[in-house]
Amino acid sequence: MHKLFREALDDAKGVSEFIIAVIVDIRGFSAFSHSQESPDTAMFVKRVYIKLIDSYFPFASFYKSTGDGLLLTIPFDENNLEEVAQNVITSCISCHSDFANLCDGDPMINFKVPDRIGIGVARGTACCLVSGDKIIDYSGRLLNLTSRLNDLARPSGIVIDGAFGIGLLTDEQQAIFQEMDVYLKGIYEDESIKIYFTPEFTTISDYNKQPIAEKKWRTLIDIKPLKELLNLYTFRYELESQPITSDEIKVEVRHDKVINGEVFEQYYSCFDSKDFKYKLIRGKPYIVVNFPKICERLAELGVKEDMNITITIAYVEK
Repeated sequence: MHKLFREALDDAKGVSEFIIAVIVDIRGFSAFSHSQESPDTAMFVKRVYIKLIDSYFPFASFYKSTGDGLLLTIPFDENNLEEVAQNVITSCISCHSDFANLCDGDPMINFKVPDRIGIGVARGTACCLVSGDKIIDYSGRLLNLTSRLNDLARPSGIVIDGAFGIGLLTDEQQAIFQEMDVYLKGIYEDESIKIYFTPEFTTISDYNKQPIAEKKWRTLIDIKPLKELLNLYTFRYELESQPITSDEIKVEVRHDKVINGEVFEQYYSCFDSKDFKYKLIRGKPYIVVNFPKICERLAELGVKEDMNITITIAYVEK
């Protein structure tokens, strides 16, 4: 595949196209991939991609994996804009509704899989890199915007750019969405844009409801030997201030590097853990860390019980 890509680049050229861009992202995929073997993860992603392409977006002209999701582009012109717009949103709604049961009955999926997706949708022009009759890739501001809209669709749901043209949709489709002005990191930080989102499934973060200033990070660091962590079920860390949103919290786990059972103290390894919850207890903010899950990961990495583990909690404060 990479050789075909390289050969196609020799005659490639960029052309501008009218497209609707859709990004579908599997929510909870990182946690899922840590709990399942790699062949299971690959099989699930394969099945999801096939369903998205064959059953929901067969009319798309281009598909591209985003790791735990899929980018799709659908061309339109002045003669078919309304029809294409309605077809795309119909597919988004159906896909979102069906996703929890997408792999039901599949004999290869005999394990628990993520059951939610987020979808971002935008319409406009993008640069299409083509070689002969083959599309190599798309680029441009529209793709960046679609990615940001997709990130808003949490914990799940559909978010559409306000410039899409809500009036192109049927009354039934329009009734599903709610209008809101938001700010987007990197593209609309000081000036808001309009979006339409599914309020039944989507909660827009407070972070995106106000102009985006430079983030002020606070950190809390704790060091414990692994043997002590093994005796803990959960541990509650009190924060000095409240995070602006639970999406702006990171828990990093760091330890001396272990290679083939040998410890190299002059180097370190680290990973971000999702095994924590943010809670307000009697009005005070806490991060509750699930240490058994973290210890499982450390054991897989060959970390020894007498080694120190550094837990760093970082968050953007209000």
